[in-house]
Amino acid sequence: MNILLDKLDFHQPWAYETFKNIIKPDHKVCIIPFAFHEDWIKDAEQWESLYNKHSGGEYLRMITPFYAYRISDDNVTLINYFTDNSHSAKEKINESNIIFFTGGFPEKTMRRLKEFDLIETLENHPGIKMGWSAGTMMQCEDYYISPDDDYPEFVYEKGLSYVKDFAVEVHYKNTESQNKSIERYMAEKGKRVYTTEPESAIIVNGNEVALLGNAKLYKGLS
Repeated sequence: MNILLDKLDFHQPWAYETFKNIIKPDHKVCIIPFAFHEDWIKDAEQWESLYNKHSGGEYLRMITPFYAYRISDDNVTLINYFTDNSHSAKEKINESNIIFFTGGFPEKTMRRLKEFDLIETLENHPGIKMGWSAGTMMQCEDYYISPDDDYPEFVYEKGLSYVKDFAVEVHYKNTESQNKSIERYMAEKGKRVYTTEPESAIIVNGNEVALLGNAKLYKGLS
């Protein structure tokens, strides 16, 4: 199962009744925070200040939704880009029921996953794969990035092979740039696009796609 989110809001009422049947208190969660920009986190000390379980602001932000489903800190592991290695990262992934990809820069996540030789391990993982924003985009095998403040031009990228027949336009605001990017992707790739905004989830279970909240199938400008 793959869960594609727009924000870290899947504990709120719009989602809770659905997700309480998916996320269980005994589930072990592996967070892969590989989407950071090099200007955000430069070394292990900075990483620790953001992601430690006692006072890390980014850790608390990511784990708060899971608390609603009675997931405890003891059942959460994080892959540390600066101190983990390929072997330890694979162990953490294989011991977890839920893999969680963070927001940020999707192509940086993919580059670091390749660096750690984690692609095959992740693609063969039998459990739940979740992510928000960038962590949604890179769950799609063929995804694109719309021009914005961080990306000056439209670009195609390769993600994980979980979702093969669509891409997601996250943080959708019906802008001209977003719509042009969606139309281009659909025309050139022959695949559909879903849009997400706050209070959105796309749940992919085998060949079934369920839309929750504000997630929508893009139907064109006409």
